[in-house]
Amino acid sequence: MVELTQEILDEYLLYACDPVKYKKKVNSISDMFGLTKKNRLKTDYSPVYVVGKFQTAPIVTFGINPGYSSKNSPIEENEAGKSWQHYQSLYLNFFQYFSYNKFESPYYTALWYLLSGLTGTTYPKKRKWALFDQYLCNLVLIPYHSEGTVLPAILKEQQLEYLKNRHSSNIKFIKQFKPKLLIFNGKIWKTLLINYNLTEQYVKVPTTNQFNMHFFELDGIPSVLFDRFFQRHFRAITNDDRMFTIPKLIHDRFKNLRVNLSAVEQ
Repeated sequence: MVELTQEILDEYLLYACDPVKYKKKVNSISDMFGLTKKNRLKTDYSPVYVVGKFQTAPIVTFGINPGYSSKNSPIEENEAGKSWQHYQSLYLNFFQYFSYNKFESPYYTALWYLLSGLTGTTYPKKRKWALFDQYLCNLVLIPYHSEGTVLPAILKEQQLEYLKNRHSSNIKFIKQFKPKLLIFNGKIWKTLLINYNLTEQYVKVPTTNQFNMHFFELDGIPSVLFDRFFQRHFRAITNDDRMFTIPKLIHDRFKNLRVNLSAVEQ
């Protein structure tokens, strides 16, 4: 298996040096998953695998793929496309870049509630990027942008193999830095980790009638899986749930987590 750092470099060079081949590859992945219209992966944007200070971030979230904003994404892409060095600096210091450009994001605003509750910190919402810069790293399964992504609940062999390889590459990469908590966000993670038995031992905890959490340890690292995208309000998840209810359930399950996270501020 190609190491993730090499995979990122190879993919960036393909994007920068052979855009026709890159476009064909990205389209082939859209086709493999049957993605259409706004769900198709964007072929003219650079790949994004890892966001944030991965070597020190104590909390790692795992998403499906990088989203797309008609306002933010072209500015981000302009920076990423300048050079490999600019690309590396951008995604290592991604949250500082968002702060500097005064970007806003409903995804990260919802995440501010969760991280505030988990860390017990008092960063105001307007300083959420500073909170993320210190505490958060994000990895994705599919490293290509789209406006939305809906993956099948039952995966074909080729689809499953692709996602398993991407997941394995991400985990092998991030566990060497010893994060304190892994968060898997969205239905695809229930499909991949639970339904396809990549995680055999877990505890299921209902939060609402539309939203469940699954607790487990991955190579000894405390882990929680949200079986629905927890930023969605129509799942009956409120901001109070994000800041208080969900963090309390996580801390009740992993007793040492609060101490491990509070050490970051010291």
